[in-house]
Amino acid sequence: MKLNGSVLVAVAMMVGSFGMMGCQQNAQSSDPVAPEESVQNAPVEDETAAATNDSDNTNAIRFGVTRNAVRFHYYAPHAPPAVRYEHRGVAPSRMHFWAPGYYRWTGRQYTWYGGRWEVRRSGYEYIGPHWGPAHGRYEYIPGHWVRRY
Repeated sequence: MKLNGSVLVAVAMMVGSFGMMGCQQNAQSSDPVAPEESVQNAPVEDETAAATNDSDNTNAIRFGVTRNAVRFHYYAPHAPPAVRYEHRGVAPSRMHFWAPGYYRWTGRQYTWYGGRWEVRRSGYEYIGPHWGPAHGRYEYIPGHWVRRY
């Protein structure tokens, strides 16, 4: 049987397209995704909040998200890359502060969300979102406001 070049090209294209379909099917991840942050809707840390018992969440940690009485907890399997340097420029006014950029876990990888100038809240300090080690993984700590004076 004699094969010409066009038949081989057609077979190679079919094999390649089947391979791509299989890759896209596995590209979907069921890992929970850390939410996008917004300074306007960031919670205010309550100094009177009672400590919660995390023992009921111990088994849920492996699924990537837990919830206690205060907030949801999002986990990633490995540490995020180093924080990027951002050129802040000049603040639009004295009422603005720099909300730092952060890495968001998409379920498969970290994605950088750049910092921006935001309007201050009188009497509060904004703590930007960040990641910290917890339970052998990395926990996402969302941005929040803390009363300072």
